[in-house]
Amino acid sequence: MASAALPRASSALAAMGSDADYLELTNKLLRVVALGVWKKKIVALEDSGVHKQTLEGRGFGLQKSDDEDRLSMLTDDVLLSILERVDITTATRTSVLSTRWKHLPWLLRELTIDVREFLSVSPPNPIEVGHMEEAMASLTKAVISFLATPRSEATITRLQFKLYLVNTYSDVIGPLVSQATETGTLEDLDLAIVDEKEADDCYEEEMRQQARAVDGFFSAYPSVLHCLSKLELYNVCFAEWDLHHLLFDCCKQLQHLSLCNCDAGGLLPWKIQALDSKLRLLELDFCCLGKLEVLCLPKLEKLRWDTWMFPLTPLSFGVAPFLKELNLICGATVHH
Repeated sequence: MASAALPRASSALAAMGSDADYLELTNKLLRVVALGVWKKKIVALEDSGVHKQTLEGRGFGLQKSDDEDRLSMLTDDVLLSILERVDITTATRTSVLSTRWKHLPWLLRELTIDVREFLSVSPPNPIEVGHMEEAMASLTKAVISFLATPRSEATITRLQFKLYLVNTYSDVIGPLVSQATETGTLEDLDLAIVDEKEADDCYEEEMRQQARAVDGFFSAYPSVLHCLSKLELYNVCFAEWDLHHLLFDCCKQLQHLSLCNCDAGGLLPWKIQALDSKLRLLELDFCCLGKLEVLCLPKLEKLRWDTWMFPLTPLSFGVAPFLKELNLICGATVHH
């Protein structure tokens, strides 16, 4: 259905007007979804014996809202543009509103699946391992829903995906993402393997363990690397891991690399020699490297290194002809 509607997309979207129009429709959609949740609760109450007239007398009717009627009159292209502006949970819930909405979430061409949206707690509350496992259980169900279902009508052009490597959830997620890559269902992957520990609370052995978990995931599902355009890693010590081979020999499409609290072990330097790399943006946050030696990154345009704590010159450049922007923030004190 989506492929037939695409030629009408430009005219349909142009008719919508400004971002304010989309914001108004998005708010209507949120109200409709909230009403849909109430409807399910009402049906459950009726099934449990609560009289329908009692519910309606309290204002809990099952009639359609005006917002739902107006939204359902829009074309698929416009509705999909609205769904792209809400979180994945809300988008999925729209499928139960009516038969008009049933197929729409599975026609989305850009998806954001963020494990933090499934957390039962939110910062600044501490996030424990149990919270992370609960969130991953919910995220895994979402991934199964979107990737295990055949998508003959719509390729996912971009998937922004954030997950924890806890328990065995990657054993379910990995094959699905890998298959989507191999079949061409997924074209572009932005992957973040996140960790909730603060840098000051991470010990080297924990960072090595995180590195082994990340390496194990990519070793088990190497095809995931083929469509990886952005990668974020947290709390990883790659002293025992050939990170250079992974990032610059296996990730042929990688353009954006972000490392937070990562190091090579023992304040060793990190040397990058990648003649064929497409990397354009390199971000380092609180990464304890003795030195970064960019020997060759021919496409690099921006490098940002936030917080290094050592008195030595932090980096050197060889071949980086397209470098336009360099941001360095030193966290050293006057004593250093």
